Amino acid sequence: MQTPCPPSRSAPILPPEPAVAAAPEPLLSVILPTYNERENVSVLVPRLLDILQDVPCEVIVVDDGSPDGTADAVREMAGSDARVRLVERSGKAGLASAVFAGAAEARGRLVAVMDADLSHDPELLPEMLAHAEDGCDVIIGSRYVRGGSFAHQPLVRRLISRVLNTGVRIMLVLPQHDVLTGYALCRRELLTHMPTRYSSRGFKWLLELLAVYRGLRVHESPIVFQNRYAGVSKADAREAIALAVLCLRLAPRRFRRAPATSASAT
Repeated sequence: MQTPCPPSRSAPILPPEPAVAAAPEPLLSVILPTYNERENVSVLVPRLLDILQDVPCEVIVVDDGSPDGTADAVREMAGSDARVRLVERSGKAGLASAVFAGAAEARGRLVAVMDADLSHDPELLPEMLAHAEDGCDVIIGSRYVRGGSFAHQPLVRRLISRVLNTGVRIMLVLPQHDVLTGYALCRRELLTHMPTRYSSRGFKWLLELLAVYRGLRVHESPIVFQNRYAGVSKADAREAIALAVLCLRLAPRRFRRAPATSASAT
């Protein structure tokens, strides 16, 4: 019978590393689509966890193969906090598909989506969450309601944004003031039940949601849209063309019924 080897006298016996405590079942899942946002997520994720420290939550970063090491930074944070989760994809598959991929992995009853570059103020999340708890299906961080604005944005860029937003609202007959913000909180079912012909493509996930479903209870909370904290914007002239094509696809299908809540679904 073999006996175990005695420990080396030259090497101290170290206690095992403490395991990362399992996170409680979340109420809210925050989805951050990323591509080359290492510096930004290193600031934003800890800030989110601090702001939401009293809320059962998780932060899901969906990274499209960033060459700058975004996934490595998130993986390191996830190693010390079970509320941080990483979804890795092999290439740039698009912002909307990243949102829907994150929603498919989310465990929260509610899902919030925001830009990872700190242009969307995370301090608004508790207010948005309160409106959701009051019965709203979608809460939008809006630049175009009273109190909303842009910070340090060139006039031309603000005008282009306003014209595009107004044109889309008219074309799709949408009553909301800001349908292109990309910052919103909603019931998870609205994303997981989105028809795949929409959820697998595009880049304006909120516009798709508002155009595909009708009868949603929507609240718009004012935000001040900030310049990105670090890195380079991915927006370019092709977005306007893609937006026009998306509107043409969405126009005939804007009267789909929203899925029931988990509590009322049969």
